[in-house]
Order: sequence, then C-alpha cells, then structure tokens
Amino acid sequence: MTRSNGYNGCISMNCFRYHSTNCFFLSGPSGKLMAFDAGWPCTRFEYSRMMKTIGLRFDDIAWALVSHMHMDHAGLLGEFLGAGVECWISHEQWGAIDDMERVILKNSAYRGYKSIDKTRLKVASIEELNSMCARIGIGGEVIATPGHSPDSLSYISAERDALIGDLAPRDQIMPEDTVSRVSWELIAELSAKRAFPSHAEVIIL
Repeated sequence: MTRSNGYNGCISMNCFRYHSTNCFFLSGPSGKLMAFDAGWPCTRFEYSRMMKTIGLRFDDIAWALVSHMHMDHAGLLGEFLGAGVECWISHEQWGAIDDMERVILKNSAYRGYKSIDKTRLKVASIEELNSMCARIGIGGEVIATPGHSPDSLSYISAERDALIGDLAPRDQIMPEDTVSRVSWELIAELSAKRAFPSHAEVIIL
C-alpha cells in the first residue's frame, strides 16, 4: 500500500515531506526503490528516519534521479553515492553541480557536507534516462522541463502522475515565460492527470 506523510493526495508513489520539501520514491519489480530528489545537505539521519515513517528503508534505495541541482533537491547525492546508490543525472545537471556545491560550502550549517564524487555519477541524455527507467522496471517518462532552471527534469509515471520539481504552476506563470509554458505543454502531451510539486500540494490537471 502506498503511504504518504504530510503530502495530501499522494497515491501512486511513496513520499514524505521534510524541511518544506517533498521527497518521492518509486518501486521497481525487485522491491528496490528509485528516489526522485535527494534531500537537503547533511540530513542523512533525518532523511532515513523520515523514510521509516512511511514504511521504507534507506538501504532499499538502489537508484536516484533529481529534478535539478539545487541543495534542497540534490544535497544528499554525495551520501547516496557513498552508500552505493546509482545516481543518474542529465548532461545539463552535470554542468550545475559546481554552482550548487559552492552555495552549500559557503553555509556554515553544512560543514559536514559530503561532496559529490562526479566519477561515480551516471551522466545520460534524456533518451538514455528513459531507457534506464525501463531497464529497472520503473517505466514512465523523464522529460526536460527547464521552466524553473535550465537543468530541470520532470518524471511522468505510468499512472500519469507528474513529479515536477520546482516548475511553477501554470496559473502563476508570467505571459513572457515561454520556457515554462512549453514545459507544461510537454507534460500535457503525456496526458498527465496530476502534478506533484516539490514544495506544494498536488495539482489536478
């Protein structure tokens, strides 16, 4: 049974919310998990504890995919890699790692931050990311949705639920923001029924 904690309407995947951020998990046929987004820096213990509240274990995460390279979405990638999680990123996200880590390392609250070992990342095109999802039995579709940032991705599940990261809701997009509008058009083309933002409640489409 799918469980949620602090995120109303989360039906087709497991998720929890901490520090105002929603973290999502999809199950493969093997029972192993793919994490969509990888938490805040230096919160491994809290992240693991929150997983237990929804009946999951950190040790069951086999793969991770992040919506974009900001510290509230990819802050634990270094610790994921250290724990043996296979972490996938797009080519655009590769170019954003250094900027994210510079921001993290300037913050004294994150002195214990574990840097990302780039040599262990699986860097792929969107097409390759989709092949990887199919290979592990997760399915769905990864698409580029650069409305929030040039490296942003969304994931649309087989049940037509869209995990959209920080893409702004359609009714909040400025008229001149054509990139966000095109991002939403791509989501609509895949017949998404609901969108799950990283910092807000579910959006019925």
